[in-house]
Amino acid sequence: MKTCLLTLALFLAVPSALAHGTLAAYFGGQIAESGDYHTEFAVRDGAVRVWVRDQANQPLKASGKVTLLLGGQKLEVPLAARENGLAAEAPVKAGDKLSAVLGLVVDGKTLSQRFAQAGLVIPAALPPRAEAGRKLFEAVCATCHGTALRGTDSGPPLLHPLYAPGSAHGDEVILDAINNGAKAHMWKLGDMPKPEGIKPGQDKEVLAYIRAMQAANGLGSAPAAAMGTDPHAGHKH
Repeated sequence: MKTCLLTLALFLAVPSALAHGTLAAYFGGQIAESGDYHTEFAVRDGAVRVWVRDQANQPLKASGKVTLLLGGQKLEVPLAARENGLAAEAPVKAGDKLSAVLGLVVDGKTLSQRFAQAGLVIPAALPPRAEAGRKLFEAVCATCHGTALRGTDSGPPLLHPLYAPGSAHGDEVILDAINNGAKAHMWKLGDMPKPEGIKPGQDKEVLAYIRAMQAANGLGSAPAAAMGTDPHAGHKH
């Protein structure tokens, strides 16, 4: 059974590398603030998600559309209500480089927001430990955290400053979550159950892969202890 890898967060709001502002991203997306509204935007495989909240962080009903600039092409799709936010099916991947313009109506007022996402950097090669971790991650963890490590509707993004080397979620915290699960304390994505399918000792392989992907995407360099070799050996040049 595939389960989430990591549902951890800080009470302090820390923006993603592409976020606007310093507000709390409850669903692992980017945040923009305009007047009385907080808008969160996230790219999923096959869809984009949008959430609008007020200054008290209460969800607001909204409607509108999203215009995507992807691969040199412009695509405009309507947003439909889904759970506590909005969603639009689109031919996108979480790892894509793209720009998005949201045209929303909230409380009878128009709201426009722009977001940009960098393309996922995949190392040309991984050290043996990290490569073993990649296979485990894709088999056990990607269902919740996504193959691009940018999160899904079930788990938060791991390519995020909250989990970068040197953050409050250091190696020991991540290893503990891999082995025991974790309680959610900021993300609105639920608790993380203990993962099934990771044998004793394989937790460090998964950690090595996470650190390698973080390093490749600008979130520090992977510690040699986690990588099991030169932390730069797997980087694409």
